Order: sequence, then structure tokens, then C-alpha cells
Amino acid sequence: MKALVANGPGGPEVLKLADIPKPSPGSGEILVRVCACALNPVDTKIRAGYLSDSRVYPTVYGYDVSGVVESAGEGVEGFAPGDEVFYYADLSRQGAYAEYHAVRASIVHKKPTGLTHVQAAALPLAGTTAWQGLFEMAKLAFGETVLIYGAAGGVGSMAVQMAAWAGANVIAVCSGANAERVARLGANHVIDYQKASVPEAVMEITGGAGADVALETIGGDVFFESFKSIKPFGRLVFLNAFAGDAPATLFNAARLKNLSIFFELARPDLRALDFVATLAERGFIKPQVESVISMENVAEGHRRLETRHGWGKIVVEISRRKYFRH
Repeated sequence: MKALVANGPGGPEVLKLADIPKPSPGSGEILVRVCACALNPVDTKIRAGYLSDSRVYPTVYGYDVSGVVESAGEGVEGFAPGDEVFYYADLSRQGAYAEYHAVRASIVHKKPTGLTHVQAAALPLAGTTAWQGLFEMAKLAFGETVLIYGAAGGVGSMAVQMAAWAGANVIAVCSGANAERVARLGANHVIDYQKASVPEAVMEITGGAGADVALETIGGDVFFESFKSIKPFGRLVFLNAFAGDAPATLFNAARLKNLSIFFELARPDLRALDFVATLAERGFIKPQVESVISMENVAEGHRRLETRHGWGKIVVEISRRKYFRH
């Protein structure tokens, strides 16, 4: 089968299209014929060496999948060949920039009805991350104010829609180029970080109170900045890496405001995926797809992700006509 293979960590150039053996589903697994696989920032980090100590090379990346069940391994119930499915795969295992992917059946969900495979592939990781951060960790409630950084990105665009569905007052942070798009997703207020101080703007919007919850998707210095935008006893969900060492003074400032800080690394979660599928089927959230590319262009897609200036998701469409053998 065709797959994008890397023989070791490195830049986007390590991704090479190659023929590799088609996997077979083990006990408790299903074999999925991959129709689409979305790119995520975590793909670029793993490709560059994150988690490389536990990875066997040559390796395949790609963890946001929509496809069709090809076959099922021993002990699998609830799935049959021809079922359309979507899922967020284990980061530590072989990924799905490939024609076929073997995955644990316990983390796979039926594809939301009414969505194409490209749309469905844009949902699992971003939707799971947004759901876990907002509702399982921060316990966002109706009427609360939530500040969402990186609101035009994959996770951010999902979080804006979910928070709006939950009846929160949504303050979104993005570039001016994406402001109108983010407002259409349901944000009550949009702050252009290129033109305004985010903490000052949040305080103006909230009458000096600050946000109840902040979802911080950018990392670096933005993490430190976000402390200033949250009210006492607020909750911060943090998804990325610090810029250097986190100064103790900032954590002391968080302590003085009695902030709760959650550090999230999204995990495959069938319950969260069920919520994502239900919201999508009922039209409360819609996949945001910036572009659809082929496997030959995944390296360029990684470069685009690393600029951190895109919106929505980049999705790899695995063309049956071009790759699949019958």
C-alpha cells in the first residue's frame, strides 16, 4: 500500500511516499481504508522528534482519520466491513498518512451522518481537545465568559462553536484577517491580537472582571499573558509549551488569584467523540477546512502548519482513483 513514511525525526522533507506492507487487524482492532486524514500541529512536533524515544522507525504519522471499515480482528463487535467511521488515533502508534490503518476498535466511532470524509476527518482531535478542555477540565457553564486564544485554528474554531452552543459569552482572539470568520462561528467578541492588548481588551469587554475560563492554544509568552485576563478563581486550560522556564513569580500571581490551571494533552476518548459526532449531526458545530491536499503535498502542509497563521484544518484526501488497488 502507499503511505508517507519517515525513517527518522526531522523537518517536513523526511516524509517520503513509499510502498509498505498492508497492516492486518489484531485482536480487538479493525482495519480501516483511509479516505481522509487531517493534519494537526502535534503531527509536526512528533515528526520533529517529540515522543521519538518510544517510536519505531520507519514510521507513519497522521492521527485524525475518516474512512471505511475493511475488516475486523478477533473479538471486535459493532463494526462490519463497509461501515463509515472516524477517530483520533493513538499518538504512540503507526499513523494514517496511508491507504490503510489498523486501529483499536474501542476508540473508533461511526462517522457523523451528513458529513463527507474530508469534513469528518477535520473533527476528531480538534473536537476532542476542545470538549475535554472546556467541559471536562474547566467545567464551562452557561452564562460564563470564556476567552479562546487561536480561535481561527483547528482546536480554537471547535472551541468557539462548542462554547457558543453551551451558552457561554465567547471572547475570541485571532488575527484581523480571520476576525469575520471567527465571529460567524459564534464569538460574541473578537480581539485582533495584532492591534490590541488582549488583557486590556478583555477587561474592557468584561467591565474589569476578567474571563471565567481561558483556553490557551498558542503557548510561549501567550501563556503568561493569559494570567492577566482571568478573574480570581478562574480556570485556565493550557495546550502548549512554555517559552523557556516558567517564572515562579507568574505562578505565584496565579496562586494569589486562586486560579486553577489545567495542562491538557488530548487523548483518544470515545465519550468525547460521541459528543462531537452528535453536535456535528445536529448542526451545532461545523468542520472548518482550510484546504484539501494529496499525500504528495503533506510536507508542504506541515510547513503551512508550522507558520501558525492558518485557519481551520488541512485535510489529506486519499484518492481511491489514484492510490487504491481493486
